[in-house]
Amino acid sequence: MVKIKTQKKGGILRNLILWGILSLALYTLVFANQGIVMDYFTRGGVFAIAVIVTALVFSFVHGAFSNYLVEAMGFKPGNKK
Repeated sequence: MVKIKTQKKGGILRNLILWGILSLALYTLVFANQGIVMDYFTRGGVFAIAVIVTALVFSFVHGAFSNYLVEAMGFKPGNKK
């Protein structure tokens, strides 16, 4: 039997808001600085690392936000019986 840790509703909402604001801030920064971002990302070479790091950061932050959103909505994994 798999035991799933659960958080209190207040902790979930706090984390949801935190990760949501962080996600929104990242998207705002990228879109507000499109020219600079495209300039560095299209240079190639060592600058290719920037593309990879940016993708990993966005993936982690957006994934955490999505996780807390699903938890706040009350979805839980089903039991296999």
